Amino acid sequence: MPQVSHNKKLLAIGFFGFVAVGMPAAALGVAWASMQETFGVALDSIGILLTAVTIGRLVMSVYSGRVIGAMGLGNYMTVGSVVMLAGLLGYALTPSWPVLVLSALVFGFGVTALNTGINNHAAANYASGTMNWLHAWYGLGSALGPLVVTLVVINLELDWRWAYGVFILLQIILTLVFAFTRGEWSLGEKALSGKDADRPKATLRETLKLAPALYGIALFFLHGGIQVGTGQLTNSLLVDSRGVDPATAGLWISIYWAGLTAGRMFTGIVVGRVGNNRFMRINMFVTILGTLLLWSNISNNLTFLGIALIGFTLGPVLPTLLADTPKRTGLRFSANAVGFQIAAAGIGLALLPGLAAWVAVQVGLESIGAYLFLIALVSFIVHEGLVIHDRRGQQALSAHVVAGD
Repeated sequence: MPQVSHNKKLLAIGFFGFVAVGMPAAALGVAWASMQETFGVALDSIGILLTAVTIGRLVMSVYSGRVIGAMGLGNYMTVGSVVMLAGLLGYALTPSWPVLVLSALVFGFGVTALNTGINNHAAANYASGTMNWLHAWYGLGSALGPLVVTLVVINLELDWRWAYGVFILLQIILTLVFAFTRGEWSLGEKALSGKDADRPKATLRETLKLAPALYGIALFFLHGGIQVGTGQLTNSLLVDSRGVDPATAGLWISIYWAGLTAGRMFTGIVVGRVGNNRFMRINMFVTILGTLLLWSNISNNLTFLGIALIGFTLGPVLPTLLADTPKRTGLRFSANAVGFQIAAAGIGLALLPGLAAWVAVQVGLESIGAYLFLIALVSFIVHEGLVIHDRRGQQALSAHVVAGD
C-alpha cells in the first residue's frame, strides 16, 4: 500500500511537471509578436529562437541516458528544472536579443531534461494508459500557455514579460518539489537490483545495436513529421488549394490539435483492456484512413472528418511507444533509448514538414495529402516490423525455457 501512495504522489508531480513544461513551450508563438517589437527584430527571427531551442533539445535528448546514469534520475530532474528556470528567467529579464537566443538554448536543455526524466520514470513504473494520461496533461499545458499570454498582453494590457513571470512562478514551485523528492525517483526498482538500480550504465553505441531501439527511433522520426506536418501544412492545403474559408480551416486545425489530447485521454481509459500492440495496430490503421479521407478530397465534410481522425489517433502513439520501451530494450538501455526516440521526433518535426513544403511548392499543394498518407503507411509498416520482432523474441525465450537452459 505505501508503494501505491508513493507512485500516486510522484505521478501527480509528473502531471504538474508536464503542465509546467507545456505552457512556455506553446506560448512562444503567441508571445512572439510582442517580443519582436521589444527586440526590434524581423518576423522570421523566430526561426533563430526555435533553432536554438531545437539544438538544446536534441543534444539533451541524445545524452540524457548518460547524464541520468551519472547523476541518478532525481538529481537529473532537479538540475534540469533549475536549468529550465534559468532559461525562463533569461526570456523574462534580458534586454538583449543575443542573450534571448542564449536563453532559448538553455531553455531547450532544461525542458528536455524534464521531458526525458518524467518519461523515463513513467515508462519504467506505469502502464501505457497512465503514460497517455501523463501526456494529456502536457496537452493541457500547451493549451493554457497561449491563453496566459493572451490574458496578460491583450486583456490586462501588460508587457509580455509578465506572462513569463507566471511560467517562472510555476517553475520555481516545480524545482522545489523535485529538490525535496529527488531521492524517490527511480527507473524501475522491481526489475533492477543493487544501489545503482536507477543508474543505467549502457553506452550509446550499445543501445543503437538493439533492434527495438532502432524501430523506436524510426517510428518517432516519422511521427514527428506527420504530427507537426498535419498541423502546419493542412491549413495551406485547405485554404489555398481547396478554397475553404480561413475561419473554417482554422477551426478544424484547432480540432486537430485538441484531438491529440482527447486521443490520449481515451487511450488512458481503454488501452489496458485491448492490449498495447492490438490498440496500436487499430490506431495506426485509422490514421491511414484519416489521411486517405484528407488526400482524396471527396467532400469537405469527409476531409474534416479525416483531420479529426488523424489528430485523435496520432495523440496516443508516442506515449504508448514510450511506455513499452523498457520492456522492449530492457531497463539497462531504456534511458538511452527514450532519449534517442525523443531526439528522433525532434529531427522528424524539423525536417519532414519542410521537405513536404518544398515538394508542395514544386508539384502543388495537393501533394501534402499524399505526404501524410505515405508517412502514416510507412509508420504502420515499421510498427508491424517491431511487433514481429517482439513475437520472435518471445518465441525464442519460450524455446529457451522449454529446453531447460
